[in-house]
Amino acid sequence: MLDLRRGNTLLRQTWKKYTSNPVFRRVGWGVIFFLAAVFIVGSGLTSRGYSFKEGQVCPTNIYAPRAIVYVDEAETERLRRNAVSQVEKSYQEDTGVLTRLDEKVKNAFDKVRKLRDTEIQPAEKLQQLRTYLAQEMGIPTAELEAIPTSSLESLLQGKEQELDKAETLSVGLLQEELRYGLKADALPNAKESIAEKVSNSDITREWKPTVSAVLVNTIRPNLIFDKETYERRVAQAEAEVPIVERTYKAGQVIVREGDIITKVHLAVLRQSGLMRGQAAWPQVLGVTLFVLLIGVLIVLYLYRSHREILEREQYLILYGLVVTLTILIAKAVSVITISPRPEIAVLVGYLLPVAGGAILISVLLDKGLAVFTAFIFSVLVGVMTNGQLSFALVGFVGSMAGIFGVGVIGSRSDVVRGGAFISLANVGMILILGLLNETPLTMVLAGMGMGVLNGIISSILALGSLPYLEGAFGITSSVRLLELSNPSEPLLKRLLLEAPGTYHHSILVGNLAEAAAEAVHADPLLVRVGSYYHDVGKLKRPYFFIENQMSRENPHDKIAPSLSTLIITSHVKDGLELAREHKLPPDLQGIIEQHHGTSLVAYFYQRALESERPELVTEEEFRYDSVKPQSKEAALVMLADSVEAAIRSLQKPTPGRLEGLTRKVIKEKLHDGQLEECDLTFKDLNKIAVAFVRVLGGIFHSRIEYPEAALITELERRKSRGAAVNQRGAESG
Repeated sequence: MLDLRRGNTLLRQTWKKYTSNPVFRRVGWGVIFFLAAVFIVGSGLTSRGYSFKEGQVCPTNIYAPRAIVYVDEAETERLRRNAVSQVEKSYQEDTGVLTRLDEKVKNAFDKVRKLRDTEIQPAEKLQQLRTYLAQEMGIPTAELEAIPTSSLESLLQGKEQELDKAETLSVGLLQEELRYGLKADALPNAKESIAEKVSNSDITREWKPTVSAVLVNTIRPNLIFDKETYERRVAQAEAEVPIVERTYKAGQVIVREGDIITKVHLAVLRQSGLMRGQAAWPQVLGVTLFVLLIGVLIVLYLYRSHREILEREQYLILYGLVVTLTILIAKAVSVITISPRPEIAVLVGYLLPVAGGAILISVLLDKGLAVFTAFIFSVLVGVMTNGQLSFALVGFVGSMAGIFGVGVIGSRSDVVRGGAFISLANVGMILILGLLNETPLTMVLAGMGMGVLNGIISSILALGSLPYLEGAFGITSSVRLLELSNPSEPLLKRLLLEAPGTYHHSILVGNLAEAAAEAVHADPLLVRVGSYYHDVGKLKRPYFFIENQMSRENPHDKIAPSLSTLIITSHVKDGLELAREHKLPPDLQGIIEQHHGTSLVAYFYQRALESERPELVTEEEFRYDSVKPQSKEAALVMLADSVEAAIRSLQKPTPGRLEGLTRKVIKEKLHDGQLEECDLTFKDLNKIAVAFVRVLGGIFHSRIEYPEAALITELERRKSRGAAVNQRGAESG
């Protein structure tokens, strides 16, 4: 008996083994999104529209929604058949036919002479002659039996002169029939003619049946059909027939009310998208292969340009989900009946809000990827609208306008601005297409209205789904970062009120780090907001940090250096707890966790070394127990934090001293190994130092010192001058 429990355990272990493999999971997600896309694009392959049959009476006038050029294949084929029927067949004369026939006839008469002169029984002669006529001359048995025996016997007894006359007659008749060429289709007539001429000839009467049978079964056509030349002429004749095209301008009546539906009508309606089609397995297979091709192109693009999306499962799922939801919404909109008139209803293609998906990809992932995906969306729109190029063009242009219209987001209202750009681009493109296709003004205006509505729907979809996607996938979008940079955010407000020194320090660090991020092509917004929150852990014990002590006593003077180090380093852990409590994005949590790395708290370490028992002091006790910066952004916050703290202790911040101390701090972090796990290069470190010095130079610029007495005198002089001017104004008034 099978152990089902053991089998289930083995199955679970196998499933766990494969699902724990990241590659297997990513491939699995790819398959899921592929199948979903096939189902969405392939569902409802039939389009909304009329459902006519040939011979049916049209119940209403049907207008062309756009300019249509219909190829009338039936009429074209009829004209081609007519042209082919007029092509004459080509023949070539076989000059050797007559020679062979003459020789054959002469051999027959030679056989008769030979049998006549042979000393054998008459019956044997007769039998041999019959055999010769059947085998060598090809006379069928039935015809041979129809020849009277007396005719054959008389021929075998004929005189030489009479045989020569019959032979000459036979050869002459063959030459006469073949003189002007004999075709295969004329052979029956030629045989009848020969038989008649033999019957009317002056040869021995008894011989006529035999001679006639010999000639009728000997004659062959000497004009041979030239198939190759004929087929070449046929092909040329077909090629010279022009394709019959029927042109319908936009708004022109295709079928009038009361007309009988013909094959031509059905073909034109089908081509214009006004006919309801029927799904079939070739279409399903075509959609499957098409989606597979699109999927391969996406994977290749991601592998070449955005490999991090393929390597990070959450990004891959996010991208696949946005693409799938976008085409799902587009498909749902495409089946909406917006008008009872099919020529208006087909304009629903202008409503497909694929630009919303392009905006989401631009904001959440990458603008370049959004441009590529916008092209994919436009192709899918073309497929879902039965190959309507105008809908695909509007979808692509609108998506591009949305991507570049949003640009660098400063607030959620920028997404709304992107929707306005989409509407304008759609209106412009629909107007251009209307002019090119000579579409009626009413239909152009209807399409433009749908284009405007498309932009509104796209921005609403992007704006409404953005917070959910950010939260579900832990994506730190620029919109979320800008919201978090608002001083009214709870953590920043607490920092301002409870630790004002730390708040001011964080603002300065943000300025430094943002300038450096722009220099090394990191994310300036993430760096700036990360700087604002990097020290939120100090809220737990703000007065243990010198920037918040103002004129108070320093509590570290009364406790051991090791305890001071524990308090100082714990602000990283406390900051992480606060960040998780307030649900800050993962990228900001990473900066909070990594902005000190495993750096040494040098001040308290030095104090410990100066204690009574320095041999008990280990460096590890005075280092942050955290993670080294894993990204450029975290490393920039670390460097900016350290530089700002160091510069604050500088007595006379001259440009030379600022640059020297800045480079010294960066070099110490480098030599301490804090930058080993991020992507910064030596060239980047130099750019960072230059950016830091430029910002610090603006903060600590020199000022002109006015003597106090001279300053008071100048103020009094200006005050007196102002009073005199006012007095003169009063007098003149």
